[in-house]
Amino acid sequence: MKGSLSYDEKCSCAKSTFCIYVSQSQDFEKLEKDYLVKTITNNGFSGILYVSSVLAGWAIVAGIIDSVLFPGIIVYAIFHGVVDYKVLTPPILFLLGNILAKLVYITYNLRGKVKLLDILIAALPYAGSAYLLREFLVKDKLMRKAVTMYLTSRKNDVKKKILDMFSLNSQ
Repeated sequence: MKGSLSYDEKCSCAKSTFCIYVSQSQDFEKLEKDYLVKTITNNGFSGILYVSSVLAGWAIVAGIIDSVLFPGIIVYAIFHGVVDYKVLTPPILFLLGNILAKLVYITYNLRGKVKLLDILIAALPYAGSAYLLREFLVKDKLMRKAVTMYLTSRKNDVKKKILDMFSLNSQ
């Protein structure tokens, strides 16, 4: 394993928060950092990680919408005694629109990095983020460790910002 990074790899790494996190981390040795940075910059893992995180947020929003939309339709059908295609149209349209929007988003952002089958599976509701992480990022134990540490760090940053926003001490 070479111990030095090329100029292009350093520039590519500077554009990725995941790569910056890895290169500044104290938990990896120099050779491990170089390997991770080369892997991230040469294979486009940073883009896959970004799309995966967007899909995770997307799943949360879609879950909230689904949890309101579907029970609302059931309640409507019970009170009005109507169960036909008109009642089922909104959730079906939302589901199809959600899948189509994900297909466009994933295809646009990961073009050339993943296969068509991977795009189709990642577009499935609630499964896309986990599939991308499992399929592309966690096969390598060192990469899995880096991704886990990065996601934990990001989660803690978001929690801290939310708590600071609602804290009574901040004025």
